[in-house]
Amino acid sequence: MATGAARPSVVGAPDARTRSIWLTQLVLAASVLITAILIMALQPAMFSRWTFLAGTLTVVLVTLATLALPWARLPEQAVLAVPFVDAVAIGVLSSGLDLRLGYLWAFPVMWVAMHFSAAALAALLALIGGILLIESVITPGPLAALRGFVVVVSMTFIGITAHLAHRRTRSLRRLLRRQADRLTATLARRSDQERRTTEILNGVDTGVARLSEDGVVLTVNDAYSRLYGLDPLDPTRPARSVEYTGLRGMPVPYSERPLARAARGETFTDASIWLFTAAGEWRALAVTAKRLPARGEEDSSILLLVDDVTAITYAQRERERFTAMASHELKHPLTVMIGNAELALDMDELSPRTRERFESIIGAAERMLTMTESLGHTSRRGFSDRDEVDDIDLRQIVFDSVASFRPTAVAGDIQVEVTLDGPLRVTADGFRLRQVVDNIVSNAIKYTPRDGRVLIAGATSAQAIELSVSDTGIGIPAADLPNVFTPYFRTAEAKDTSGGTGLGLGITRDIVAAHGGTLTIRSEPGTGTVVTVRLPRPSDLEGPSPDRPDAEGRE
Repeated sequence: MATGAARPSVVGAPDARTRSIWLTQLVLAASVLITAILIMALQPAMFSRWTFLAGTLTVVLVTLATLALPWARLPEQAVLAVPFVDAVAIGVLSSGLDLRLGYLWAFPVMWVAMHFSAAALAALLALIGGILLIESVITPGPLAALRGFVVVVSMTFIGITAHLAHRRTRSLRRLLRRQADRLTATLARRSDQERRTTEILNGVDTGVARLSEDGVVLTVNDAYSRLYGLDPLDPTRPARSVEYTGLRGMPVPYSERPLARAARGETFTDASIWLFTAAGEWRALAVTAKRLPARGEEDSSILLLVDDVTAITYAQRERERFTAMASHELKHPLTVMIGNAELALDMDELSPRTRERFESIIGAAERMLTMTESLGHTSRRGFSDRDEVDDIDLRQIVFDSVASFRPTAVAGDIQVEVTLDGPLRVTADGFRLRQVVDNIVSNAIKYTPRDGRVLIAGATSAQAIELSVSDTGIGIPAADLPNVFTPYFRTAEAKDTSGGTGLGLGITRDIVAAHGGTLTIRSEPGTGTVVTVRLPRPSDLEGPSPDRPDAEGRE
């Protein structure tokens, strides 16, 4: 034999069916042989009976044949021959003996009852009954028939009991197999759902950590691991990133860190911290802790959400810096404009028309100076608050705004019409509303070509005050409409037509929203734009006041 040759595998190993046939037949053979040995030891004279020897030898030969036959290649019903031959052998073996060995029939009866149909069982019981009947005829006696009847009845009960028990066992096995298949499918589906959930959580930029009620970290996603420098294989190990109270501030005490607070069961929203990562970068974080209620067999837990708001924080700071710088840079030229205009008003030779224009310049410059001084304050708090609130008539603001832009409209041959249906009474900050009207009217005039038309209309409904400014200007493409409120955004047509910063509409919408109103824009390129402002009516007003003057007019 060559060394190093592969170890041969076992060929021709018996299958489960063959092993079952062997085991069943060997049990009967062992019982017969043990009985024969006991008889040889206690009553050796019984071996002189040919029937006993023939029956014992038949069982042995059948057993040897059972071990030799290739059952895997034989039909299933071929196995029935074995218990039937065993039944005949047992009948021959026990024939004419005072020692009754009919109990051995229980082996083939149970074999057929547990593995074959009821018809096969009935056939075997009939065979046993026929053997007993022949024996009672050959060896008549007062108890032969009764003994045969008792044996047949006993075997019948054993067979029926075994057959029904096996059927129940088989049904239970099928039921358990179906349940196992369902549980396997459910487990596979659950595993697939968990895998997809994990993939989704790992695909988002928000850090997510789930903690048990005892403060144990159950799971974290990739974004959380990256931010805190955790070991993906063991997220319970200490984080390599350090949390600070502010940018280059003091480290956050362990008990006040978001993870420790969540582990204590606290819930909070947008807790601000600065994180110095393992890569040496500063990250501004907004952390939220929410409680997840218990579901089914799962206990309640705490969900920790970590948003990286570094870009937003730096953008906000840059906006404040820009606003502060712009405010500082605008104050000086505005002050110079106001001073020079006031000096010009002291000149006696000014005509009334010129004096009116200088006064208009002073009024507009003073409003702009006030607006500039509040830029820094406004940039920090947005337009969520209003400085001074009063019951005002929106008509006067519209008339004053139109009057201030009248020279620009006349210079551009643009017709401005004002149609206001009665008093437009609102509870609002008059200074801010003037800013809204100025922005909308100036845009309408700025982007309307010569010989164009601007229509300003106002009306009062049961729920709101509505002011609409429409023009026949260049319009806004449909693709650009969703972006018109974005800071610094300007359409290509607007850039070609006139200068600007792209901040006006965004500021205007914020002011209207702070007053509980809405601002909508409808536009078609080359046709014009319609800007509509809706403001809520004062709750204590039921209609226009009769002592207010009529406000219809044209400019």
